[in-house]
Amino acid sequence: MKKLTLFLVLCLWSLGTMAQTPPSRQLSWHVSYIANNALYPGINGGIEYGLFDKINLVTRSRKGTSRQFTKVHQLVAAANLGLVWHPRTSTTLINAYTIEYRKTTKRRMQFQLGTGPAYMRSFLPNVYEVAEDGTAEKRFLAGRGYFAHQVFIGFGRYRKGARSLQWWHVRLVENTLFDYNNSILPYPVLELRLGFHKKPIE
Repeated sequence: MKKLTLFLVLCLWSLGTMAQTPPSRQLSWHVSYIANNALYPGINGGIEYGLFDKINLVTRSRKGTSRQFTKVHQLVAAANLGLVWHPRTSTTLINAYTIEYRKTTKRRMQFQLGTGPAYMRSFLPNVYEVAEDGTAEKRFLAGRGYFAHQVFIGFGRYRKGARSLQWWHVRLVENTLFDYNNSILPYPVLELRLGFHKKPIE
């Protein structure tokens, strides 16, 4: 009887943990509004997949009562593709691959810290070249590419239950561009990200 009771308690705890924490090793996708220097607008999209997670069950006792809650630590891999529009100057394509540490607290708040390589390509709208006959012709998709290193920090909230909108995050992203006119250029981006996944069958 004691073994059966213990088994039922473990099952109920497992179901409660799954309801309060992000699903592990699940492919999800996200879309974001991004802004370079919090001014120039853009959009970003991508996919992510959980590589590792650790769930801690914490018990706190106070004034004769005890309360249990979970904390989740995750490693998440992501691939992102974004576009930032600079009026009158250029349009910048950002392609980044990141590894992220994500912590989910007892109130389902999420904190992130991540890094990864990136490639940035600028497209200039008004570039002309002079042909051999002396005529000027506009170049198609003129610009230049840069390798970059991306780091970010952010916070957000995980939304439990059978919802397609799984989480929202606000992130501060710093892209360091290498070999930018023989120098290194910081490229900060502010991002509001929404994460989605397939709804479970009810």
